[in-house]
Amino acid sequence: MYYENEKEWLKKIEEERNELDRNQKITNARLEGYEKGISDGEARGEANNLNKNIRSMCKNGCGIEFIAKVLEQDIEYVEKIIKSNM
Repeated sequence: MYYENEKEWLKKIEEERNELDRNQKITNARLEGYEKGISDGEARGEANNLNKNIRSMCKNGCGIEFIAKVLEQDIEYVEKIIKSNM
């Protein structure tokens, strides 16, 4: 490409730099969203496993206090999960 003068050339370089910066910000935002999605998904998976364990222990005759102690959870949380399953 041929540019008439240095100002035109500098303006074009600045526009290209701004476009690259914009694209990099978009890429970074996508990666951050992807990483957050993975960590949120893992947290939900852990919570689902915990809730399954609570329900299973209850079905097998374990008391609420025992379940809470073994799974290191508040008694209120264990009660909430058990009641939500009924």
